[in-house]
Amino acid sequence: MSVKPDQAHGPRRYGPAMTLVHWRASPDLLAGILRQHGQAHDAITDTMAAWAAFAEFAQTNIAGIDTRPDSDSDGFILQWGRWSWNDHRPSMSFTRQVAVPCENDQFEGLVELWQIELVLFYEDSVALSSYSDQDTGFYFPNGDEEWQVALMEGQDFPPLQAVAKTAPVSSSLTLEHAD
Repeated sequence: MSVKPDQAHGPRRYGPAMTLVHWRASPDLLAGILRQHGQAHDAITDTMAAWAAFAEFAQTNIAGIDTRPDSDSDGFILQWGRWSWNDHRPSMSFTRQVAVPCENDQFEGLVELWQIELVLFYEDSVALSSYSDQDTGFYFPNGDEEWQVALMEGQDFPPLQAVAKTAPVSSSLTLEHAD
């Protein structure tokens, strides 16, 4: 059964891109959007409210990123798995990746990849153990319509649907260098 944002958390927010924010401030923006959806970034209790907030955040214009056409400078991925760096706990991550110009003049013209990652951790269960480590692959949409389509596809990611009605036991929000 597929749980859609409009069923649990009001109308879809997969609309036109929102306010411009600098990439270094983007975790704070996501935390603020999470609060608007009744969630604290470090204590998520509703998976689909977190997804709705992330989908809204994913459509926010980010300042300071590489703007060359077809540069894959702004995208997202959903990941499910049990990784060593998360103590092998079942986890779902919503990650936005941006490419920003290198700050070191020695590397002029090159970009660095940064990730804004919201990770939700779950109690292990028989149902969740049937899902192996997997991801959606990166989406790098161009324009509002492509973002809307990509987010709707991401929402149908089978592990996300599996935990849609499951409350995470903990969560984290980070900004990390991805290179």
